[in-house]
Amino acid sequence: EREDLNELEQMLKGFLSKLSLNPAKEEALYAPFLAKKNEALIFASQVQFVAQCGNFRRKGLPYTGAFKVLKVLMGYDYLWNQVRVKGGAYGCMCGFRRNGDCFFVSYRDPHLKETIEVYERAPEFIRNFDADERTMTKYVIGAVGDMDVPMSPKQRAVYSMAAYLSRVSYEMMQQERDEVLSAKPEDIRVLGDQIEAVLSDQCLCVVGGEGKIREEQERFGAVDYLIHTKED
Repeated sequence: EREDLNELEQMLKGFLSKLSLNPAKEEALYAPFLAKKNEALIFASQVQFVAQCGNFRRKGLPYTGAFKVLKVLMGYDYLWNQVRVKGGAYGCMCGFRRNGDCFFVSYRDPHLKETIEVYERAPEFIRNFDADERTMTKYVIGAVGDMDVPMSPKQRAVYSMAAYLSRVSYEMMQQERDEVLSAKPEDIRVLGDQIEAVLSDQCLCVVGGEGKIREEQERFGAVDYLIHTKED
């Protein structure tokens, strides 16, 4: 309401008056350093959280709207059947970003090695993927359902700001939507190259029990405990 806005303006004046006008010192600037650590973090558990990620855009491969459909079918078919149904994990997920970042994750997973091997076989599954029109339509509907959801004013503002900061235009979003709606099995199969490129980065992060992690210790660049006691 208008009276709330007036009150907020007065609060902001007080806040702004306390901000420093001096230029920041150069030595105070922080530049994050990105590195592939391939960490395994041990904690008292009989289950694991197994993540593998990578990026295909850095290898010159394109993003298409078909990735939205791939996410749905991986979640309801390949990963679900291999990691959840057969592997016994409580859950699994994957994500494919416009900037090329991708990930596969399992959680509350009794396995480690077997789950990584499932991820490694994903390109083969994708290259051999096929589906009839009815099944493909279900996957497309699932993808559209994730894209076009009702949003509150706050959610719309956050979505708009994210698009602005990411330099995502209306034209880019419409192209993605068109590629989702027109997706065919052959559009999915060609994404096997992107997924293979992602997995070739061999970026791992695992949180789990000591037994499983020690069995696969050669996969990791660093193994440490998630929680350190005073004795440590």
